[in-house]
Amino acid sequence: MAKMTLDESGRKYLVETGLEPVGNRAILVEYAPNDTLGDKLAHFFGSEPYILQMCRNELVLIPMHMNVSYGTVAYYSLENKVALQLSYSSIQSVEITEKGTNYMVSITTDTDTIRLLSPKKGVSAFLGATGAWHMNHLDDTLQMLKDLAGDTQ
Repeated sequence: MAKMTLDESGRKYLVETGLEPVGNRAILVEYAPNDTLGDKLAHFFGSEPYILQMCRNELVLIPMHMNVSYGTVAYYSLENKVALQLSYSSIQSVEITEKGTNYMVSITTDTDTIRLLSPKKGVSAFLGATGAWHMNHLDDTLQMLKDLAGDTQ
């Protein structure tokens, strides 16, 4: 049996939970640290990746696990759970800026601001098949996030 791609396995899980994922609108993200040295070090040593998936009425974060074989990254797998679910109606604004080798995606909701980092295309090239998947989805997903910001104002 062929192994499912991140896109296929994430889509299958989300559909099973009743969500409606939008095709090719998913990227790799991780929570962004605050600007203190302690937060930056903790982030460097303990950062967990997520898939940010745009759905019909909400965006969701799905946790990923890095599976290591013989000291090298073999592949990523998805955990079958939604770590965060934000309805579009709760989003007040979305700001996307460049921050080093990443894009900073700041999503302000009714109650809080969530800051995420997403690798730029040049960095993604070093992430193997997962990076190629991310690069193929990056532009369209960032554009949908920018459009969402316009829709919520």
